[in-house]
Amino acid sequence: MGMTGILKRIPEETLDLILKGDLDPEDVIRDEEEPGLDLDKSWHALHFLLNGSAWEGEPPLFNAILGGAEIGEDLGYGQIRYLTSKEVQEVALTLVSITEDDLMTRYDPDAMNQLEIYPFDNWSGPGGRDYVLSYYSDFKEYYMEAVRSGSAMLLLIA
Repeated sequence: MGMTGILKRIPEETLDLILKGDLDPEDVIRDEEEPGLDLDKSWHALHFLLNGSAWEGEPPLFNAILGGAEIGEDLGYGQIRYLTSKEVQEVALTLVSITEDDLMTRYDPDAMNQLEIYPFDNWSGPGGRDYVLSYYSDFKEYYMEAVRSGSAMLLLIA
């Protein structure tokens, strides 16, 4: 199955309950009645294209996938992380200016291969660009909808 990236919009009140210890963040992010956005294995390539690094970056773009404050138990590939509604807004306001064409100008298969960007063995091969682009539009829209609803966000690599 491999590592997948999951984003989950939540009301700020739900985040408050999680932070108080009244709700388990794992129960919230895995609630199938209100699914989040599954980025499948595109999460690492999206992070790289937004930040120019495999694991580092600067807010607000770093926060889009790998940022946020950790909460809860380590679930295998790390803890669930959260962004406040203000941090979500900062990410969204930056993403709105990055078009698919802009994102693809950052696509560097040699660098991605050298940095071992998950999941592909060879980003120079066919399909890599299309795979990443197939998730970017939904990813960007998910953040925009979070801003429209005043939501906080849970993030998980699982």
